[in-house]
Amino acid sequence: MTASNRGARGPAFEQIPADAPLVACYAVLVGGAIVLGAVDGAVRVLLAAPLVGFLPGYALLSVLFPAERPAGTARPGSWRLPVGDGLGWVERCALSVATSLALVPPLTVLLGIAGVELSTSTVTGVLVAVVLVGVVVGGVRRFRVAPGREYDVPVDRWWAELRTGWERAGHADRALNAIVIVVALLAITGLAVGLAAPNHGESYTEAALLTDGPDGLVAGNFPETASAGESLDLVLTVDNRLGTAAEYEIVVVLDRVQRTDEGRSLTVLERSELSRFGLSVVDGGQARRDITASPDLVGEDLRLSVFVYRGDAPESPSASTASEHLYLWMDVE
Repeated sequence: MTASNRGARGPAFEQIPADAPLVACYAVLVGGAIVLGAVDGAVRVLLAAPLVGFLPGYALLSVLFPAERPAGTARPGSWRLPVGDGLGWVERCALSVATSLALVPPLTVLLGIAGVELSTSTVTGVLVAVVLVGVVVGGVRRFRVAPGREYDVPVDRWWAELRTGWERAGHADRALNAIVIVVALLAITGLAVGLAAPNHGESYTEAALLTDGPDGLVAGNFPETASAGESLDLVLTVDNRLGTAAEYEIVVVLDRVQRTDEGRSLTVLERSELSRFGLSVVDGGQARRDITASPDLVGEDLRLSVFVYRGDAPESPSASTASEHLYLWMDVE
């Protein structure tokens, strides 16, 4: 680009395409809200729809076609416009939907081939990355287009052109356009639901109690005896496979129990709460927390329990209400 061309564009902030920061901000904010589980239900699907069915294609087209379609190259009133060396806004919007619908499935396949777990977080992260890269590269490409030919968002003439095109189109064209729009909306909604709504049939939380061994963490070597007031060092891991980020509350208690019904059931006679804390786990991730418990009950066959709750734990946790219940038996002197 020559110096004269750069000078004709005005101040630096005016050279930034108006749609670029809007697209980037939407992708980052909505992607973050989906990963963190800040929105749910129908709102989550509605927000995810543009991120899945429009923005990836829009960003890619800004790289491939940074120029506006030259005026006078289209047949007035027709929606079937020639691409040429640029795109009009109707073409760009339609192709953005088609390109996004064609781009998302191969991306998920590539993630699977690469061995990356297909979770809401990973797919959302890839889509946001595609949009951001496309916006940046497309912005550079538009900056290098001859002045007046770069694509910009024509908000002021959208409605006029849309109404004119619809009025001049024949009945067959209107019906075909309506069918295409409905099919595109259904496809976008399906992809958005797949991204935003976790598969509850395969969702679960998994927790484990571990101890430090010579070769790392092991699910064994638990203390069988302890002294009152002595610190017991354990490691808790929580795996989140719920399809969305989750907040957990962990409660550690020491129970004196009585075996009833010929040992088939237990009755809690005395309980001491040793610890209670929160834990945040991203979708598809694992959180680790060191637990230091100091028994303050004395006796044989005491049960040290770790209750894992999604959300707030009740005042008196139990195995029937907890998402996960981990325990071990010990004698405390």
